[in-house]
Amino acid sequence: MAVVLEKPVAETTGQNLSIRPYKPLIGAVIENVDLAKPLSDRNRQDLNRALVEHGVIFIRNQALNDAHHVELASIFGKPIRKNIYLPSVSEFPEIEVIAHDEHTKSGGTDNWHVDVSWQREPPKATVLHIKQVPAGGGGDTIWASSSAAFDLLDPDLARYFEKLTAVNTFIASPKKAALSDLLSGYAAGHRETAEEGLARVHEANSRFPPIEVPVVKTHPETGRKLIFVNEAHTSHLLGVSKTASQSLLNYLYDVIKTPEIQARFEWQEGDVAIWDNRQVQHYAVRDYGKAPRRIHRVTLEYDGVF
Repeated sequence: MAVVLEKPVAETTGQNLSIRPYKPLIGAVIENVDLAKPLSDRNRQDLNRALVEHGVIFIRNQALNDAHHVELASIFGKPIRKNIYLPSVSEFPEIEVIAHDEHTKSGGTDNWHVDVSWQREPPKATVLHIKQVPAGGGGDTIWASSSAAFDLLDPDLARYFEKLTAVNTFIASPKKAALSDLLSGYAAGHRETAEEGLARVHEANSRFPPIEVPVVKTHPETGRKLIFVNEAHTSHLLGVSKTASQSLLNYLYDVIKTPEIQARFEWQEGDVAIWDNRQVQHYAVRDYGKAPRRIHRVTLEYDGVF
């Protein structure tokens, strides 16, 4: 009896996407891709590789609905609701809404930071899709390579920092007074007062007590060492005086702000930005006054190896 072989299932043809560097030390632009259409396994592998190699990737002009956004994020890990202090899209609780308008006052943390580094398991990566850009311009986001920052350190000083431990906390930022503004305005049909927003800050600080983190970590995929403290959530260094702690941290923050290791992205409606939260820090530029600006964000679960 003849054996009938089943016809193999053909892989999705995929798209002929291309990858080009955005800046020499950080960032890449993905072109010739429509993220609302099917992607092949090869496309997914290419996107993952680009993210790890470049730290942050940008894809212009994408018409994504919420389902597309979550599906895209799933390429890089498991979508989760990480920051419980941001509003979400009701049908898709994984999508956090970062907005700045007359009703919702969140505009992002206006200093350099690693997302949710005040928790023991910060996100692996983050996927943004901008829904509305300020009509008058502004609202750029800047990313800096924490690995390239480490490479700028004097070798002796780098070895010293590798021995140090820092403390991260929800309200470490010297701009902590603005956190009540960041967290206010989310109750449906209710405009929260500054006092109510500040109460959220204190509740968060109680729920998530300070944690100890190494000043220098190693990326699990690139093998590169990187600076892991940030000015939004690192309060102090252990084992040194208060004055020395602040001086050393200020030095590291200044290194992160070196222009040559940064990528500044001017948003256009529909753009997507994806970054590896393990190896970059970012800064949301709030230079657009009260003009409406709205971004949807999906974060990817900590993968247990960093």
